[in-house]
Amino acid sequence: MKRLAAASAGAAVLLVATACSKPAAEANSSGDLTGDPVVLGVQSLDTGPVAYPQNTYGAEAAEWYVNNELGGIGGRPLELDICSGDGTPETGVNCANGFVSSDVPVVFDAYDGTSVGAMTPILAEAGIPIVGTLAGQGVAEAADYGTAFYFSGPLETSALGMVTVLSDQGAATAALAVTDAPSSHGYVDQLVKPLGQELGLDVTGVYTTVDNLNYQVLAQTELASDPDVAGVIALPEDACTGLVQALRQNGFEGTMFAGSCSQFIEELGGDAAGAIVQPRLWVPRSYDNAPAEVQEELDAFSAAMEAVGYEDELSARSLYSFAGIVNLANILNEMDGDITAQSVTDAMKAVQDFKTFLGPEVTCDGEQWPGRPGACSHQAIFFEVQDDGTLAPVNDEGFTELDTSVAERAITG
Repeated sequence: MKRLAAASAGAAVLLVATACSKPAAEANSSGDLTGDPVVLGVQSLDTGPVAYPQNTYGAEAAEWYVNNELGGIGGRPLELDICSGDGTPETGVNCANGFVSSDVPVVFDAYDGTSVGAMTPILAEAGIPIVGTLAGQGVAEAADYGTAFYFSGPLETSALGMVTVLSDQGAATAALAVTDAPSSHGYVDQLVKPLGQELGLDVTGVYTTVDNLNYQVLAQTELASDPDVAGVIALPEDACTGLVQALRQNGFEGTMFAGSCSQFIEELGGDAAGAIVQPRLWVPRSYDNAPAEVQEELDAFSAAMEAVGYEDELSARSLYSFAGIVNLANILNEMDGDITAQSVTDAMKAVQDFKTFLGPEVTCDGEQWPGRPGACSHQAIFFEVQDDGTLAPVNDEGFTELDTSVAERAITG
């Protein structure tokens, strides 16, 4: 049975279903497959004040897709053991201990930027690898080779990608909002600012809480310094929409950066045009400007989300979970023998020139990014919102190579 856990006062509370999402549709996620299920751990930040329930929506859709469309894992049904992060490291510790007790062969990081750092030493001690599309912290990626594997590159990919695309747009200053949390301060101070300095871009992080957020005040705070770029580093979807709208209402006509947000595009219509977004993958709104093989994968994602009742939640975050779990399932399907923590680790180390779902080809040899052995890629993709609400890649080729030497200089000083 699927387990979803949330921590309160240091104790793990087991729930039958998520407390943060609508019930899934009546869908047969098992695909009528027989045999003992292959149970994979999933860590998802889907409760608490900075919840992203879309992380879990995508994971549930991936479970349905793997079982109903891919035939499971070696003919056996895939089952996800989802532990709900709530924005605290303590939850991560509880979740990690639960995964160890359950003897899962791998833990999928559904973009939990708070808990996974605390989980990493516990899972590493148990020999359980972490796999994800992207990380919200750099702890797992920086650990010894074999501890973690991230398909779309390290945390620095978002930071270096952001300052690269904004610098290429001719910007010299940027004021960008981010959730006020210790990990956010570390991300801005230790990554974004020094990377920006390497490329001649001065980035100011505007920290905010997301409860009772006054979007007009936040927009005016960003615009007080008359930046070339305003917008978002990372905020929940609703907050992202509110801020972008407030920036437009305050007359901002410069470059708008919206991170991995996507829902603002439909909600704001023409006011969203011109904004730059930086998902890690091809996303549904890029469909009209995507190659045919990418369109087929986007169709598969949409169909799976509809099958589990989340057809209105086609966000980047739901896609990250979906694509990452599908990638992991495809790798596991190529394995011979028992699926154990060690065999999964060995299989991930052997990944070479692997075409990821809606992403680039990746190689998990520990050499793709300096100082980040858990990174399997050094590519990024950027989109600009068009007048009709679609997304067009900034680079006509789609994914682009990032100059990792910039990251190496910035990080090492």
